[in-house]
Order: sequence, then structure tokens, then C-alpha cells
Amino acid sequence: MGESVVRKAPLPWWAGGLILGLVQTIAIAVARPLGVSDQFLAAQVHVLGRAMPGLVRGHELPAQFRPASLGYGWWFDVGIVVGAALAALAIGRWKLRSTTAWWQANHGTAPGWARFATCFAGGAMILLGALLAHGCTSGQFASAWAQLSLSAIPFTIPLFLLGMLAARVAYPHAPEIEN
Repeated sequence: MGESVVRKAPLPWWAGGLILGLVQTIAIAVARPLGVSDQFLAAQVHVLGRAMPGLVRGHELPAQFRPASLGYGWWFDVGIVVGAALAALAIGRWKLRSTTAWWQANHGTAPGWARFATCFAGGAMILLGALLAHGCTSGQFASAWAQLSLSAIPFTIPLFLLGMLAARVAYPHAPEIEN
């Protein structure tokens, strides 16, 4: 199998959804709903506060994200990264590379730094959006559905539609997918 072929997923989409739902239900029962953006925002505020203390002190938004102790949220974020790495290693899907089959199908052999710069810019925009919206889309989507919140319905429909549109614009050509 070449570098430009996408391997078949180890689980069907519905099994991943059931597992996520189970983890979300357990998290709500034991601690609180899942959410990852607060810890990243608190870390950003901490770094920004050291670099430009006057800006952080005088602005309303950063004041809401003071760095918390290393509690549930911080360890949950660490667990996501470690768990994803362990799962990828366990099923033999982890490989250090500068590009992906999706990137190659849409951007050819563009240098690896271009992909990393694009990913960094996208990540920065996601965190900025989470800061401005006082929460992230994944937390609103997954947590609100798990709590049977009515706000999940009008939020999720545009989220999926705009997500599909953004994916189509960013990656109009699909790579070959393994059978």
C-alpha cells in the first residue's frame, strides 16, 4: 500500500460514536461533561500574561481563563494525547511523516512545512473561536447531546453542514481508500 492510499478505519463510524457516548456518559456521572478548550485557553492566558501583563489585566475575556490547578481538565487533555498515541501504536497506524494521503491528493508534493503551517494556523483559529464563543464546538456538541440539552439541536445541524462544506472546500479530491 502506497503513501497516497488511506487505510480502512479499524472501527466503523457507529462503533466510535457508541464508545464516545459511553465515555461522555461516564464522565458526566463521575465528574463533569467533556471539554478540552478551557485548559488550552488558560495556558494561552498564562503565557500571554507573562509576555503582555497589561493586556491580560485590562481585557475582559482573558480574565475568565485563569490557569487552574492540574485537575480533571488538564489530565483529561493529557489523556487524549497519550491515549491516541497508544491506540495508534497498538493497531500499527502510527507513522511519523510530514504529509498525509489527503494532503497529497489535494496539494500534490507541497513541502511538509506548508502542511504544518496550515495546521498551526487552523489550530490557532479554532482556539480563538473557542475563546470568543466561551467554549468549543466539540464540548457543545458532545456534552449537550449527552445531557439531552435542547440547545444541541439547532447547534449541531449547522455545525455538521458547515463542517461538510469546509471539508469539501479544503479537500475537494479524495485519495484512494483501501477496501
